[in-house]
Amino acid sequence: MSEQKPVLLIKPPLKDAGFAACLLTVLNYARYCEREGLTPVVHIDSSCGTRFLDPEHGDNVWEQYFEPVGLCSSAELQRMLADPARAPGALEVRRVDASLPARIKTHPDSIFTWTFGPWRTSVPEDMAAWFAEQRRKGRESVRRYVRVRPHITEKVERFYDRHMKGQHVLGVHIRGTDLRYAPPVSPAEYFEPIERYIEGHSRARIFLATDQVQYLELIKRRYGSIVQHYDCLRSSTSTAPFNMKTGSAYRKGEDVLVDILLLSRCAFLIRGASNIPEMAIYFSENLESKDLSVDKRFAFGQDYLGRWNPLATHAAWEMIKNTNLEQVSKHAASQNQLQKLAYESRRVWATVIRNQRQFRRSLRRFFGIQKS
Repeated sequence: MSEQKPVLLIKPPLKDAGFAACLLTVLNYARYCEREGLTPVVHIDSSCGTRFLDPEHGDNVWEQYFEPVGLCSSAELQRMLADPARAPGALEVRRVDASLPARIKTHPDSIFTWTFGPWRTSVPEDMAAWFAEQRRKGRESVRRYVRVRPHITEKVERFYDRHMKGQHVLGVHIRGTDLRYAPPVSPAEYFEPIERYIEGHSRARIFLATDQVQYLELIKRRYGSIVQHYDCLRSSTSTAPFNMKTGSAYRKGEDVLVDILLLSRCAFLIRGASNIPEMAIYFSENLESKDLSVDKRFAFGQDYLGRWNPLATHAAWEMIKNTNLEQVSKHAASQNQLQKLAYESRRVWATVIRNQRQFRRSLRRFFGIQKS
């Protein structure tokens, strides 16, 4: 490892983050290091709040699944720091300061997988160009920083050789369980694009990735033997698999990574809002997709009055569980006039919200009031 560059020890806050979100976070920290002339060393341990740490696989979540991002592992870094023969000042190690996560999360050079969140009320005018730029950055960063451990690539190859090799495979990803940061897409909304694709590719097979048991059962009933899926932990409720109390913490991450890698090797991808299919695109040089969530203006009673609020909106499965999954697509087309107006005037709402926040901050500064 070059001693000329300072090292940034990356230990990001990852509470409540799914596996693909953890991967995205590391990519964005690595991009920060590149901009700042730092060498990244990733060490994701229990202090990061991650749900994927498994003591049987070490004390660093990143190295459970991937080779070190920089030129050494976190363990090697610690050995270098403890070496009594090391010259004073030969190795400068910096740690993540309190403001860095927020700065990385909003930096224009960071990778964004979805236009909501910080972009909630200011959707890009040219969505295709916006996504193309994010995917350019994502593919670039995966090539540069991500090397999957051999024991995982071997599992991917075995599944691929048995179920996908020599076949024209349509990838399908359906996000269920606790999704609430973007409009969820019901399984029934997938039927028409899947069937149109199959009509144009008569021998096509389907590789399905989903976190919802009921979605898997529905797609298998509808399309039969052409459906393939990896055997992984799924949920039958609105609790995401990585938040379930049962199952191996390590396997919860490996299952997602295998799905990502298998989706990346499909001929085309039909998906909704999720970090997982975006990561699949980053792992492929040319995978194209149809995102059923991008053009949605409303979904299952969630409206566009202000930003998404996890306390005020319901998880995807909670909104759909009491409805016939074959017919629920029509519910995604229900909105009242106020919801319609709120969406169409979202940029006005964004300006009002920003101005209100700036005014409150100015008042607090003027009167010396600390935010509680």
